[in-house]
Amino acid sequence: MTDSRNNATDITANLKNQPITLTQLSSPAPYPIHYVECDGLRIAYAKFGKGPHNILFAPGIISHLNISSHLPPSRDTAAAIGEFSNIVTFDKRGQGLSDPCPHVPNLDERVHDIEAVMDAAGQDKTILFGVSEGGAMCIKFALEYPERVKGLILLGSTASWIQRPDFPGGIEEAMLDSLAPAWGTASLRNMFFPSISKEMMDDKTYRALERLIATRESIKRLTEFMKDVDVRDMLPKIECPTLVLHFSGDMSVPVRLGRAMADAIPNADFLELPGVDHGDLSSAPEGVERVRIFAESLV
Repeated sequence: MTDSRNNATDITANLKNQPITLTQLSSPAPYPIHYVECDGLRIAYAKFGKGPHNILFAPGIISHLNISSHLPPSRDTAAAIGEFSNIVTFDKRGQGLSDPCPHVPNLDERVHDIEAVMDAAGQDKTILFGVSEGGAMCIKFALEYPERVKGLILLGSTASWIQRPDFPGGIEEAMLDSLAPAWGTASLRNMFFPSISKEMMDDKTYRALERLIATRESIKRLTEFMKDVDVRDMLPKIECPTLVLHFSGDMSVPVRLGRAMADAIPNADFLELPGVDHGDLSSAPEGVERVRIFAESLV
């Protein structure tokens, strides 16, 4: 085990509960950033953790490897799961440290990103862990490349976002439309990151964080893309073991959507976690433990 692979966990232990500054959030990650070419673009990815299980994280609506390595929910969740897994995570094309993309990538292109990162990281077969908007690309990859997927974990995710005639439980389209105008105002912090207290990060820093990782225009384009995402027809075809995790009070993606997804995937396990978080498993030890048990069952 190299020192760089242990850095993330060590730094997390030292910084936990300390106030987060914008300088810290924008500083380099505590582990090396690697790049792989995919469709003519460089995709940034990182590796850390202690094994013995391989897990590839597909991030939510916005990703930035440097920032996620310091932002408490993503940092602490990755550190907790990294205690028993070799983690690979990446920035989708057009985001974070990856090359810009002139359009919002479609699901086929996002599947290409996963494949390229897996190849570069030496993961012939892995557990895919899709967080929020990252869930759909993992579902599609698991269906198209079943030989490369040991298992599928979906956290705070959904197969389709908005209400449709045959999907009345979806999110109101107006809710997605409201995200872009509110971006950079700190009014969304309790929706996305309720576990980050104002003592840990004040509103001024949080506003700057949102503006650092995305513009309102990019959020508008991403939410328009999300309206078209619908992988419900793929769910009954998933063959790999699947674990669906969802917080009961998730204010970004209602728990009913996670439950509906689990119901449609053959033999999927569903765990409803107490709390209002969206993707912070470090706040739910029982969730981290279930991930560990799930990974152990796939050996």
